[in-house]
Formats: sequence, structure tokens, C-alpha cells
Amino acid sequence: MDLVINFTGHKQIRLELWNGSSLLDAVDFSFDKNFDTLLIAAVDKILKQTRISPLSLKKVRIGGKVDKNSSAYKIAQTLANALQTL
Repeated sequence: MDLVINFTGHKQIRLELWNGSSLLDAVDFSFDKNFDTLLIAAVDKILKQTRISPLSLKKVRIGGKVDKNSSAYKIAQTLANALQTL
């Protein structure tokens, strides 16, 4: 299983859960404040909806329209690193 955190626009995120080349589920959300809390809640939601354990995630990728020096990217990167070390 792979989780993709995709910054789709200004303050917009799309989470995608992939099994190989098959898209299992996706969640879109916007954020203004509390990005860290919203991101964690959205990841929990997509994993719960698909009944997937975080331990099943092989790779977490970050992409899209985001400045790699932004706080949002660094928060997403921290979450990705945490999920991959489980």
C-alpha cells in the first residue's frame, strides 16, 4: 500500500491510497489553520474507511504544488517519516 499526500492547490490536499496501480480511496480537504491536526485526521479517516492498518503502508509520498521550504510541506514530510518508521 502507498499513501500519496498531494498538494492540489492553495491550501488544498488530496490523499490517495494506492495498492499497486489501483486507487483504493481518496480524500480531498482544504485547510486554513491547524493543518497538522487536519492532515492526521484525514490520514486516520482514509485508513479507517479502507480498513487498512498504518503498518501496511510501504511508502508515503508527497507531491503537487507545494514549496518544499513551507511549513505545510515540512509537516507532511514529518508525518510521512513517522508512518514509514512504524
